[in-house]
Amino acid sequence: MAEKKEKLTSHGISSLTQDSDEIKEMYCEECERDNGEYATAVAFCVDCVEYKCKTCREYHRRHFKTHKIQDSDSMPQDFYFEKCSTHPQQLIKFYCSECSKLACQDCKDNAHGQCGDVYHLPTVASGIQKSDDFKDLQHDLDELFVDIIDTEKLLEAKSEVVEKQEEKATEICKEHSNKLIKALKQQHQIVIDAFDKKMEMTIARLKKERLELVQVLSEKERKFENKITKAETDIKEEVVSTNREFKELKSEHLNLVGNFKALTADLEQAQKLGKKCVLFIKYKLIKQLCENLHRNIEQIHQANIQHYKIKISETQAKELSLDHETSFFTFENVHASAVERKVVFNFDISGQFDIISSLLVLSEHTLLILDWKKCNLVIYKLEKTQAICMDEIKFDTNPWDITKVSDCKVAITFLNEKMIILLKFSEDMKVLDITKIPGKGRCTGIAYKNNYFAVSYWGTGIVKILSMSGEVVKTFDKDDYGQKLFIDPCYLTVSPDNTMIYVSDCEKYGVICLTFDGKLKAVYKDDHLNLPYQLAVDEYGSVYACGVESDNVHQLSSDLTKVKILIDKSHGLDQPRCVAYCQNTKRLFVGMRNKIRVFNMSL
Repeated sequence: MAEKKEKLTSHGISSLTQDSDEIKEMYCEECERDNGEYATAVAFCVDCVEYKCKTCREYHRRHFKTHKIQDSDSMPQDFYFEKCSTHPQQLIKFYCSECSKLACQDCKDNAHGQCGDVYHLPTVASGIQKSDDFKDLQHDLDELFVDIIDTEKLLEAKSEVVEKQEEKATEICKEHSNKLIKALKQQHQIVIDAFDKKMEMTIARLKKERLELVQVLSEKERKFENKITKAETDIKEEVVSTNREFKELKSEHLNLVGNFKALTADLEQAQKLGKKCVLFIKYKLIKQLCENLHRNIEQIHQANIQHYKIKISETQAKELSLDHETSFFTFENVHASAVERKVVFNFDISGQFDIISSLLVLSEHTLLILDWKKCNLVIYKLEKTQAICMDEIKFDTNPWDITKVSDCKVAITFLNEKMIILLKFSEDMKVLDITKIPGKGRCTGIAYKNNYFAVSYWGTGIVKILSMSGEVVKTFDKDDYGQKLFIDPCYLTVSPDNTMIYVSDCEKYGVICLTFDGKLKAVYKDDHLNLPYQLAVDEYGSVYACGVESDNVHQLSSDLTKVKILIDKSHGLDQPRCVAYCQNTKRLFVGMRNKIRVFNMSL
């Protein structure tokens, strides 16, 4: 075969060209089978499904007068020369649609004798290029290649995190190991130096003792180095084990992509050269590979990198403690909610807002904004770098907070009217239905979970669980010791697993976490979080609390441990009142009095 040249097309599939290619002619199957001789085929018997040379054709016409014979001008020209693996003397001529297998004449007569859809291979392959299924495959290949490019970028980003963690863990272990070994040697040198002073008085007697002591200490050093080296090795193995699943997923992806590129190249070559039988077989192979590759890409996108840290022991650098020390390093998993996030400013949403009181990401394409002063709900369509106002819904009174009930339904609290309303939207975000629910008081914050609402109440120190009809199911106001849980609960949200309620208390300047049974789990207070308002959580359980008077947004772990101040004045914040998160686009929306800043987030 001529040398092949490969280049990347605009669709990502390899385009193959070749300077020349061997043109094969069909031979007489009867001569090859019976005499082991090669003779050029000039005819084809439709009934026997066999190619014949000139001599065999004349013999065949004489003895099988009813058989239909096609001459060289009309006989099938799409030759497939592969032999059957079961019957090596037979050419593969048929394809069984019921079994999805290739077959020779013997296979057709025996193994597929009961099958109804056994077709001559050139016949079934003749229309493959124009079939809808093949066109769909080509379309899927184009889309899949785009997914591959995006996945390669994702792999590169995640691999960088993995490699940095491994490098940092190795550095910590090595540094601590060297420090301890050095400290031990220093202690031993002190002992040796002290012995040298005594040796001056009794040189002859002490020389032997000094040698023995050095040997003993050297052995201790050796054992200690072995022990700490083993500890270092163990922690490295745990690090590697933690990352193994991701690396195996990456390796599988690279293998699949390699096979994918090779098969798509073969497929395009067969299509270009008009080898329909080869094209048919490659098409069958690549369909299965595409399924595996789609599944692998989905697994990569769903894969979460396990975060961890290495803690070193507080071992005293003394011989006695080092001699008996058994644990030098500790491997600790870090919950994803405690991993620091990074933010990058994306764009601003500016409109005719007076006082924004709440934000809700209804979908990755839709943002809902409550304007307290204007008494309205503003619907925005989200794009990559901008937002477009779609509609405004006016109310008779001031709305406070909003929560998602379903993809087409939201609930809004009205403090002054002591009620909650349910809005149901159409696909184009037109209001289809409005349902009023008694709020059981001056309700402010609201969150939805499994047909129940968690609601906070203005100036009461109370959070209630309400049914969808407004009936009070539970009331939370005191902890297990009879102390008040809240002073003025303002906003609340629910953890991703629907087990925890997070409440911002604008009087306590803190965030409170409790279960749906009212059990207090954690409290967060910080000198740099003043007047906390709306809260948001991401898919990992991280909690985001905006401080109106501290001009910042705090990132907290799921147990309300401070991770970092994520956004502050340096990011352009001025009295942030609201915060919302979109899981699909990894965006954080921070609402100020009359403007919203949109940030892209990453681990």
